[in-house]
Amino acid sequence: MRPGIKGFTLLELVIILAIAGITLGYIGPRLYTGISTSPMDKAARDILTMLQFARSTAVTQHRAYYVRFDIDNASIGFYPRPESSGLIPELVKQKALPRGVVFKNIKSPYQSSRYQGHMDILITPEGVVEQGVIYLEGGFRKTYTMVIKPFSGNLKIYDHYVEVSYG
Repeated sequence: MRPGIKGFTLLELVIILAIAGITLGYIGPRLYTGISTSPMDKAARDILTMLQFARSTAVTQHRAYYVRFDIDNASIGFYPRPESSGLIPELVKQKALPRGVVFKNIKSPYQSSRYQGHMDILITPEGVVEQGVIYLEGGFRKTYTMVIKPFSGNLKIYDHYVEVSYG
């Protein structure tokens, strides 16, 4: 290069572009998934997290717990099974569903289908989770069907309405 002319060589530019490309290739997908998550996906993750947290608490505490789906208030929580009847349970943990997401219907083979009020799903001290089906409704009448797998408490999630019947 001639003295007095400032600039970058072609090799320096290629190295900078390669570093920028690798960095964007690594960070880009993580940024995109954080931005693109819908309230329905967040609600499904919140429900799964609450079920798994209640299950692990039941196993470590050697005590039965209930996961409460509050349809009217669009929230989920869990509480220990009361020692005697007539006691009003106090939720150990509670979380509201994201704005715009509501429970459309919840059903279980052991309880009648609910469209309002609340439904409790039992988790035994051994970690066995009662099965059930949760229907979420979000914006543009989008419906998710979440099937609670018996025993493990894992969810099978469908991004559309699936009729599940028991009996």
